[in-house]
Formats: sequence, structure tokens, C-alpha cells
Amino acid sequence: MRVVLLGVIAGLFTATVSAHGIVEELTEPRALSPWDFLAVAMVVGTATLYALGSKRLAKREAMHPLRERIAFWCGAITLLLSILPPLDALALQLFSAHMAQHELMMLVGTPLLIAGRPLSTCLWGLPEAARGHVVGTLQGPAVNTSWRLLTAPVVAWALHGIAIWVWHLPSLYEWAVHNESVHALQHATFIGTSALFWWGLIYGRYGRAGYGAAVVYVFTTAVHTGVLGALVTFARTPLYATYVPRSLAHGTDPLSDQQVAGLLMWVPAGIILTLMGLALFLAWIGESGRRAGRSDALRQRRALGPRVGMLLLLCAASALTACSHRADNERVARQLTGGDPERGRAAIHNYGCDSCHTIPGILTAVATVGPPLTQLGRRTYLAGRLENTPQNLMRWITHPRSVDEQTAMPETGVTDRDVRDIAAYLYTLR
Repeated sequence: MRVVLLGVIAGLFTATVSAHGIVEELTEPRALSPWDFLAVAMVVGTATLYALGSKRLAKREAMHPLRERIAFWCGAITLLLSILPPLDALALQLFSAHMAQHELMMLVGTPLLIAGRPLSTCLWGLPEAARGHVVGTLQGPAVNTSWRLLTAPVVAWALHGIAIWVWHLPSLYEWAVHNESVHALQHATFIGTSALFWWGLIYGRYGRAGYGAAVVYVFTTAVHTGVLGALVTFARTPLYATYVPRSLAHGTDPLSDQQVAGLLMWVPAGIILTLMGLALFLAWIGESGRRAGRSDALRQRRALGPRVGMLLLLCAASALTACSHRADNERVARQLTGGDPERGRAAIHNYGCDSCHTIPGILTAVATVGPPLTQLGRRTYLAGRLENTPQNLMRWITHPRSVDEQTAMPETGVTDRDVRDIAAYLYTLR
């Protein structure tokens, strides 16, 4: 998904097309512009990669859950419907249609696409030679750090909110309506910041445990977009002069058209955000109950308010020593396995481990087919039955069915060197 978004943004600055005129011929359908073809190509290209990736993963017996695949395809279809006629053509004639187009992009198409966990699947759709290069780039320090920053919930929330408010300023909105290049930039900004927002909330570093905070971000988004919708609804004069002659030519009162647009942002969008917030809240409650059920001691510690200050101090001290701890972990992992943790990161993707597991530090490893591999270096047992030793871990990776004949984990032909590298990386997870 990141590759697609970066491609859209790059394309916006490298191509040029003619601008729309203020008065358009409303009796004839508008021809698709180069930007329309680019947008369609982006969605179709992503869908193609997803389909190829799903097919290759199915051969490895590592398919994403059905609900995720349904979400992705529903999101892709919704985005296509929002950028193609008749809605795209009608959006240039009626402000209400333009608002409906934006809401479909930001609140239906993009969240569904993100819910389909497209990144790892699309990477598997790439040719093998290109896949390694792309994964290496995505796992590089610069991209990894930038992505974690941009998808941090508070940052993504702020970027998305700024994009919505700035692009609805009359001067910028009219500029976008009159100029196809700016219009494409507006849509790319809406979709891009929406993708960052939903990715950060759903797949943030704390996973389901962070859904409690995610509810706050969704609620505040519903509030500030509702305020903007109310301002548009109750405006006494048309805010966007361009739509006055166009709506009249279409047989619609300009002010009524504007009020419908404001209500679309205010009421239906607010309902969708509220439902999403409720879903996140229920998931958070479920995760809290599951975690509490694991350990009574953990629940008791959470109830001890006076220790909060001490815990914060300990967290600060841990942050100050994180770099040295990581270096120590890597050194120990090398000694235990004879492998290289950095090579292990790439091998994890090459053998498809990221298509089934959530693995900290691997951006593509956000799947839920198999159990998460968090803190594997601290575990006492592997697969619930093997003592956690380097030899047992490497045996489990290379020949899982020799340990458990009923396991769904496939044998992927991991070489001796690669299994040592993979084990070395997993042992850094403490």
C-alpha cells in the first residue's frame, strides 16, 4: 500500500494536464483525463498484485482470512466507483456529489482496503527478483522510521484532519475544481492521509491493546468533521461560487445542494465513524479481557494506581538504554544460533513467514494466520511443546511437521544458513 501511495504522490508532481474550464458542457459526458486513467491504473494495479499475491500464498498454504480478502475487494471496488463516471462527472456539476465522492474515498474505500492487510500480499504479487529489492527498501532504516512516524496515531490523525480542513477552504476547493492536476492532488491527499490514519489505528505498534486510544482519535475525527459539515450546512450563502452556475444548469438550487453536501459530511459520515469507533472499542474490551484472563497478577498490577509514577520512570530508563539492550540482544542471538539477525529479517519475508505471523520489527509481518512471535527470545516453550532452544527452534522452522503432524505451518525449504539467520532475528525479540 505504501508503494501505491508513494507512486500516486510522485505521479502528481511529474505529469501535467489541462485544467477544467469554469463553465463546462453539462449535456455531454466528460472524457476521462490522464489523471483519471492514472487513478484507475493505480487501483487496478494494486488489485492485480493482490490477486497474484493471494494465489502464490495459497500455494504455500498461507492464505489471509476470508474477511480480509472480502474487505480488500470491497474497498477496491468502492474506490473505482468513486473515481469513475458517473459519480466523478457528477461531482464537477454538484457540490453534494463531490462531497459524496470524498466520503466514499475516505470512509469506505480506503478503510476497507487497509482492513484487507494489502501490503504483504501485494509484495508477494511482485516478481521474485523485484520483491527482494522492494522489501529491502521498505525495511531500510529511513523508510522504516518515516513510516512509523507517519502512522503514529496522533501524527496520522493530525495530518488527516489538516487535509480535510485545508482542502475545504473556498479558495483551495475552487482551485481543485478548476484544475485537474490540483484536483488529483486533493484526492491523493484525502486517500493518502486516510490510509495513514486507518493503518495507524488498526495496525499500530500496540495492536488491539491500543484500540482504546484509537477510539479517541476516531471520536475526535467525527467531532471536527461534523463541525465542518455543520458550518457548510448552515451557511446562508453559497461557499463555492463555481457550483452556482453549474447546479443551476443542472436544475438544482445552489444553496440546497450545499446543504445536502454539508449533511453528508455531518450525519452519514458521523454515523460511519461512530460505528467504526464502537467496533474498535469492542475489540479493545475483548483484548483487555483476554489479557486479563491470562494472568490475575497482571490485572492486579494494573489496579495499583500508586505505582504508575514508578512504572513511568522505569519506562523512561528503559528507553534510554534501549539501544544498548538491542545490541546485547543481537550479540547473544548471534552466539546462540551462528546466524545474522539482519539477514534474518530479509529471509523472513523471502520464505513467507510474514504472510502468516505478526513479527515485531518486520513491517510486512502483520498477518494473523499463525500466532504472533512477540518476545520469542523469552519464551520457555515453542509451539506449546518444545523447549525453547536454538536447535529446537531451527528444527521447528525447517521441519514443523516432524514436531506436529497436524500443524498448518508449511515446510518451505529453508536452507541451513537461512534458518540460522531467521532464528538469530527471532532471538532478538525479547
